[in-house]
Order: sequence, then structure tokens, then C-alpha cells
Amino acid sequence: MSLLLYRLAQVLLSPLLVLLMAYRLLVGREDSARFAERRGKSDVARPAGPLVWLHGASVGEVVSLLPVLHQLRALRPDVHLLLTTGTRTGMRMLEKTAPALAGHGAVVCRYVPLDVGLFVRRFVNHWQPNLSVFVESEFWPELLAAAPNPMLLNGRISDRSWPQYQKWAWFFRPRLARYLHVIAQRDDDAKRLRHLGASNITVGGNLKFDAAPLAADEALLEKFRALIGSRPTVVVASTHPGEEEMAAKLHMALKQQVPEVLTIIVPRHPHRGTAAMNALQRYTRAVHRRGTGEVPHSGGQRHTDIYLADTLGELGLWYRLADVAIVGGSLVPHGGHNPLEPLRLGVPTATGPHMFNFQDMMPPLTNHQLVFIAPDMAALTQHVLGLLTKPELAKAARSKIATTLPLLSGSSKTAALAIAEKLPLAETVSIA
Repeated sequence: MSLLLYRLAQVLLSPLLVLLMAYRLLVGREDSARFAERRGKSDVARPAGPLVWLHGASVGEVVSLLPVLHQLRALRPDVHLLLTTGTRTGMRMLEKTAPALAGHGAVVCRYVPLDVGLFVRRFVNHWQPNLSVFVESEFWPELLAAAPNPMLLNGRISDRSWPQYQKWAWFFRPRLARYLHVIAQRDDDAKRLRHLGASNITVGGNLKFDAAPLAADEALLEKFRALIGSRPTVVVASTHPGEEEMAAKLHMALKQQVPEVLTIIVPRHPHRGTAAMNALQRYTRAVHRRGTGEVPHSGGQRHTDIYLADTLGELGLWYRLADVAIVGGSLVPHGGHNPLEPLRLGVPTATGPHMFNFQDMMPPLTNHQLVFIAPDMAALTQHVLGLLTKPELAKAARSKIATTLPLLSGSSKTAALAIAEKLPLAETVSIA
């Protein structure tokens, strides 16, 4: 009955759906050259043999899937992989990853069909996956109704969305009851998913803890290491409006006791480079900008206090240069960004108080004292100052990261084993 109501709503709202997709195409959020894939069409034949469909809604879920893909290929190099996502950034990541996967099975990257019955059935009938694997909170009704032998990895229900799921539990129960196996992140997630109709639930941890470190260009890394030398370096990464000013104030406070400190500020969106530059120059004129080809200078008339790294895809470079990292989006109420990115590179890491988008990740990190959550800028300043002026504190922080972070990983192998174990038993299903 709930699926019938959903389909009726689709019919009634179809004009709005058409307008929405037209808008997304117009502003570049959909790939116009491949929009047929969003209607379930494909110009590629299904390879013969066992095929696993793995879906990550966007780039965050795709990142979670990557270590699972490598583990699965190590276990079953013969299995074909159909990898889908709903965003252009997710697709870029999948297509970058696919050639690096071991094994001799085919790897096909496609956009997931829109959650319309005709499109989904067309997609499933063409690909006929033996197993369908979803990530986190992917509960689209048509996808779950049609997906053969569905599994859920990294399953979670956030504190913020849980009240809404409770109100609509009657709708979600038939959907989640289809999962053969759910691997939840935490005990709380398992309880919530069970309440929503899922069964055969195990708790496996967070897949994001298994992701590979951010990459960096080695030649650029050596170049910037030579330019910076032994200067204490603070990286304030993925900043949003208002955070550049806060980072500048932090820098000026640190400079009173650490005169040679260099602060590297990395805006989340590089197109904000000019606005960020204007904001920083209200605090110091000693600002240089990567987006205009400048490099940091040490000493002399061109000395750099703050280096604005307003480029895309170089966060791994800046974190490798850091003595301390501060994760942006957390100093203002944006919700934060991924603290594992600097931690995987062994960098002592701090955030502001607003990390609500990472409630699934923060408890183990704070419980093990791997991340410092500063309640205000005064506390953040004192924490960073301690790490810069007391070598024993910095050494202890790096040692704790190196010994503790590996203990929180391993969920990708658990997930890959669960997939591989089900493959011999799964049957190819065609949806009429």
C-alpha cells in the first residue's frame, strides 16, 4: 500500500519533477551528455558472470565504498562491478578509482536511475545484478522494491533525521524489510534501523575510517617544504564565510608568542578566493595567494604571514605541511568537515564546536582523544599554542594518532566478506 501511495504521488508531482530535472540540467548539476542513464538506459552490454551493483548516493558515500571495492576485488577478482552514483562529483571519483581496482572482472560506472518505477525496472532488467549494495541511508522506494538481494553498508540514521523517520516508520518498514543484511555503524543505528523494519543487522563500525589518505603531488610537496622550511605551520582547511576572519585573528594571537608561525587557509570553495583575500587583508597585508600563482615567503619585505590556498584538489598537500590542522565548517554553524583527512596523515587535529554533520564519526575520535573540539576561539588558540610551543605535546599527539587510528579501522574487510559470502547464494533476478 505504501508503495502505491508513493507511485500516486509521483504521478501527481511529475510536472514538478520534470521542472526540477530541467533546472538541474540547466545549472550543471546533472550530466547532460549522460542523462539517459538517469532514465535507466544503457549503451553497454551486461558482462556475463556474477555482477555486484554498489551504489553511493554522492561523493561522501562513494568515499566510504572505495576501500570495500578494493577488499572485494582481493576476495573475488572475477566478479563484475556495477558502480553507481547520483552526482557528477561522485562519478568523477568512481571513474578515477575504477582503473586502479585489481582483478579481471569488468568495472562499469553509471549514474543511478531516478527513483521512477519505469526507469528503475529498465535499469535492473538490463544489468540483472546478483547482489545490490547500498550505503548509509539509501532508502529510495523504487530502488529498494526492484533491487535484487539488497544489502546496506555503513547503515545509519542521524540524530537530526531520526524524529522524521519515526513519524514515517509505517512507510519505511516494507522498504527496509527487503535488506538481506544490514551492517550498521553503531549500536544506536542498529536499534533505529531495526525499528524501521530491517533485520539481520550487525554492527561493523564506520567505513570512512578505512578510506585512503588524501593524495598529494610529490614535486609540489617538496617545493613547498623547501619554501616553508622549519616554520611552525597551522592549516585551517575547508573554511566557509566568516572563518577566514577567525583564522586571521587566531594567527595574530599565535604570532605574539610564535613569531615565525605560518597559517595556511584553504577555502572550501576556491571561487571564494577574492572575498577571502579581502577579508584577510583587513588583519595583515602579509598575505599571499596560491590562486594567483604566489608562493609563501619567509623573511624580508615579502614575508608571508598567511597563505591563501584557494585551489581545488590540493588539501592532501596542505595537510602534509601542517604541524596542526583545524577543520573548517566547524567554527561557524555549518556542520564541519571530515576530521579523518588530517588524522590519516598523522596531523594533530582540532575543530570548532559545530561538528553536527559528523555525529557518526566524532564519538570514537573524541573518546580516544584524537580530536580536540574547541568550545570557543580562546580555547582553540590555547590548544594550538600548546602544540606549537611544547614539542612533547605535539609528539604525544602524533604518537596517539599513529597507534590508535588503526584500531578504529577494518570495517571495509568485514563488509567485503559479507558481500563475497552472499554471492554464491544469490540468484539473478529480472524485474517484470
